[in-house]
Amino acid sequence: MNRRIIITLFAALALASCIKNDLPKPVVDLYIASLDVEGTSGDVVIDRSTYTATIPLAEETNIEAVKFNSVTYGADVVTNVSYDADASKIVASKELDGKVINMSQPEYIALSYFQTFEWKIVATQHINRMWSVDGQIGATEWDLEGHRAIVRRRSDRDLSNVVTDTLRFGPTSVYSYPSKGEVPTNFEKEEVWPTLTINGETLQDVSVRVATVTVSAFDNAPVVWKLVVVPTLAEPEFKHISAGANVIWVKANAIDGSKILFKYRKMGEEGWVETKESWYSNESNPYNRTETGFVKAVIRGLEQNTEYEVQGWAVTQLEDGTTSEIPSKVFSVTTSQHYQMPNSDMENWCKEGPCWYPGSSVMDLYWGTGNPGGTSLGESYNLTTPAYKSVNSENVSADSKGTTSAYMGSQNVLNMKFAAGNLFVGYYGETLGTNATVYFGRPLAQDTKPVALRFKVKYQRGTINCIGNKDLEGKRGTNDLTKIFICLTEWSAPHCVNSADPTTFFDPRTAKGVCGLGYFDSDNNPELVVEHTDEWHTMTIPIEYSNPEAVASYIVLTFTCSGYGDYFTGSSSSWMYIDDVELLYDLDDSNQPM
Repeated sequence: MNRRIIITLFAALALASCIKNDLPKPVVDLYIASLDVEGTSGDVVIDRSTYTATIPLAEETNIEAVKFNSVTYGADVVTNVSYDADASKIVASKELDGKVINMSQPEYIALSYFQTFEWKIVATQHINRMWSVDGQIGATEWDLEGHRAIVRRRSDRDLSNVVTDTLRFGPTSVYSYPSKGEVPTNFEKEEVWPTLTINGETLQDVSVRVATVTVSAFDNAPVVWKLVVVPTLAEPEFKHISAGANVIWVKANAIDGSKILFKYRKMGEEGWVETKESWYSNESNPYNRTETGFVKAVIRGLEQNTEYEVQGWAVTQLEDGTTSEIPSKVFSVTTSQHYQMPNSDMENWCKEGPCWYPGSSVMDLYWGTGNPGGTSLGESYNLTTPAYKSVNSENVSADSKGTTSAYMGSQNVLNMKFAAGNLFVGYYGETLGTNATVYFGRPLAQDTKPVALRFKVKYQRGTINCIGNKDLEGKRGTNDLTKIFICLTEWSAPHCVNSADPTTFFDPRTAKGVCGLGYFDSDNNPELVVEHTDEWHTMTIPIEYSNPEAVASYIVLTFTCSGYGDYFTGSSSSWMYIDDVELLYDLDDSNQPM
């Protein structure tokens, strides 16, 4: 939702006895600071960039009667006017404390100070609904508005005996519905529907079979649901085939009663190569996680910039002991080329005036830092600098082929504002007083899908002693946050962050347009935090693709030793060295990047 701000204009009555005041009113950003709601399944997410608060409700919570225990508000001055905002003066358009609200639709509240800001409060609720049958093909399609559950079932199975394997419309503590043994089994009566959309595909004049069940929840009026069976030929159906430089991601509908196999070959060759068992998906594999209703695999060990053919096979053991093998169509796909980021070995640096830049020339930079802003106060405020092996052998990892690494350190500038040491793909924009604009991301000249990011690193997490945002006061005295992330995006331009405007801050885990993400922070990825962080070690961060078919147009990569730096919060004792940054494109048989 776009930021909504309503500036109220006051008509001035000219009275001779009044003193004219030409001082501008400050712009005070008003926000929901906290929201305590009963029946949640996680933390309420307050997004100041979109003026939206999202409440994740538990399955057992009646979304039409949500109890709001308390809500608090905050105020930040966002202009340069010298003014201390007082949150107690905020006027809300409605009282929410202690209210029971129907959250099936968004709730809107206006907060007023000098200006008025409209906030939207939305509730999300994931109810784990299940219906599966014997002989099912692919995943169940849930049409919540039409109250329909739709499955495709092998057409070689008897429609007079459709066995329900699983059935769940919600938690039985608040939902009432038949047991799976009470669901009708006879689906012989045919209906022809003009159109039906299932698994993203719209079908015309579809032959379906329908049964009904009655469901009620929270003592509301019962609802009749249609259970729809679509007889379908049991052949492999690909959902996507997408190539990186040395791997191909494949995904096809699962078929109950059949094993789905994938085979591949280089274009022009005769024999097919069968995908190894270890290449198929599993729940813990960040490169290829299990997905209900589908069979997935990552074919690997391929040559870059080469055309391959891929085919699926549905293998079924028949009652007479023979085997039926039904092939899919043959699909072709071409692998991409390797791509490495310029100056990723951190060997090239240049200096212009007091400012250090990570590149051989300021006219041809790929990496950015906050140095242009810091050095406006003096050369000592280069937070990111080259670290030379010739000065100290420990500045570069012993197994590095180079002689230079990137060093970044955080500090409290002039005891006024905390500045985080950082290194990122992108560029510095402009200095705006004690704030700045920074642009994250560089365009990709080719479609590239690395499977991991690997680099050499050593770092120190100091104790947070600088708080620039009152909402982070609780972090004082805790370990600073080391943060590193890489993402591939479908953007048309780099992302601009204005340090004075929290609505522009970027979280790759929730940002729009991110199709591939590798993420590490020292609080949430304990498996990657080594015991002795102040010693050089190699770190590998897997890149997980939410959509392997997407063609990324931008690459974003950020290193920072103070992850709350956007909020001018962190430790003046935190530092980090980075060297030999590399994108990896292949996996071994154990799902390790190589």
